[in-house]
Amino acid sequence: MKYHQIEAFYQVMLTGSVSKAAKNLGRTQPAVSMTIATLEDQLSTILFDRHAGRITPRAEANVLFEQVRPVMTQLNDIRHSFGRLASIEVPRISIISSSNAGNYLVPSAIAKIATTGQQFRLMTASAASIISEMENQRHDIALTDEGTFELPVNSSLFDLEIFEVPVLAIFAEGLISKPGPVRISDLGDFPTSTLYEENRTTREIRSALRSPVVEFSSFFPMACYAVLNRGVAIVDSITCSTMRELTGSTLRPDCRLVEDARPARYFLIRPRYRPKSKVSDIAYDTLRKALKSHEKAALAS
Repeated sequence: MKYHQIEAFYQVMLTGSVSKAAKNLGRTQPAVSMTIATLEDQLSTILFDRHAGRITPRAEANVLFEQVRPVMTQLNDIRHSFGRLASIEVPRISIISSSNAGNYLVPSAIAKIATTGQQFRLMTASAASIISEMENQRHDIALTDEGTFELPVNSSLFDLEIFEVPVLAIFAEGLISKPGPVRISDLGDFPTSTLYEENRTTREIRSALRSPVVEFSSFFPMACYAVLNRGVAIVDSITCSTMRELTGSTLRPDCRLVEDARPARYFLIRPRYRPKSKVSDIAYDTLRKALKSHEKAALAS
């Protein structure tokens, strides 16, 4: 079987007539009819009953349609993805990240490069959306946390580096008088906020604490809420650096290492089949250094 035969058969089944299929395919009706007849010869079966210029699918046609439909759907998806890819302007560097990294880490990392006139597009999305976008080669760089599911670390469509950054408790200055790192058990007496239950980053910590009164979908608003309401939020070092840079003079947050918490994982991603440039390489390396600095902070704690 050849593709043009399957395509003609698929369109006849979708539209219910040779004339409509021919119109969709940009072919003549006789050409489509001949293609279907050739397909029937190759399969040694009759797919359609023909009567007075009309065709009616037989059981064999319905079986074949169910077999080819997922293939045709996948091919159409591929066409759509690469149609979008062809419209991308390579000179503009596109970076997609989780909101926690997109609030401060990503903009601050690329700020110096942007002063040279280099154009950027910075976007935020959920981990699931980011993976889907990178599988379709839609962005030059991606940075995401774990989200709600285990990320594919051995994808054939993108390259990925994993960084482990420390988990911290953030609260209003003076709320916890004891200096130094804290343990999860030290936080039980305070109103505690965490990410929503499905998020993998704080799932283990949630199980050791009382159910939070307020749960959040992202770190930064959760940290602000905790500091303003004399509670404690379980965040990571990226959130704490964001809070210090953006609200330090007003909210005066205190951040402490949670020494018995599993580090938060971040994933720096590059697509394998999207054109690269020297500037996008520099942007990637800059983000990589920023993440490495958070990992080193964990070792120094």
